[in-house]
Amino acid sequence: MIDLNDYRLAWQVYLSVGLVAGLIWCLLLRRFPVRVLRYWLMTAGVVFLFLPTRHPDMPELWVPSAGAAVLTVLTDGVEAAVPLLVIIGASQILALVVGILLAYAFAGDGRSKKATSKGGAVSARTEPDIGLD
Repeated sequence: MIDLNDYRLAWQVYLSVGLVAGLIWCLLLRRFPVRVLRYWLMTAGVVFLFLPTRHPDMPELWVPSAGAAVLTVLTDGVEAAVPLLVIIGASQILALVVGILLAYAFAGDGRSKKATSKGGAVSARTEPDIGLD
């Protein structure tokens, strides 16, 4: 039987390390030039790390789905891991949709800042008098 204190501690360690890994992942991708791909990769990485699923042998326990899928493939074969792989695939499709929505939600914000900063600088500029007349 599994001690619930160890189970909670394991989840706390996993979530804290996953938070640091997700933060590093997002910081690495923040300069990526393609906005839709950047937001999709950010959300896909975070979903891949934090998506929980039921343990295949003990349904009362939750485990990270990526780790459970890999261990199920290694121990029981691909056929036993198909339900876990379907969950991971569906979550990655959802991450793609969220990434596209985030790219369009934040698209207008960046454009308006650039337009006002360029427009304001050009209108305030005066030409120097060089005295050639």
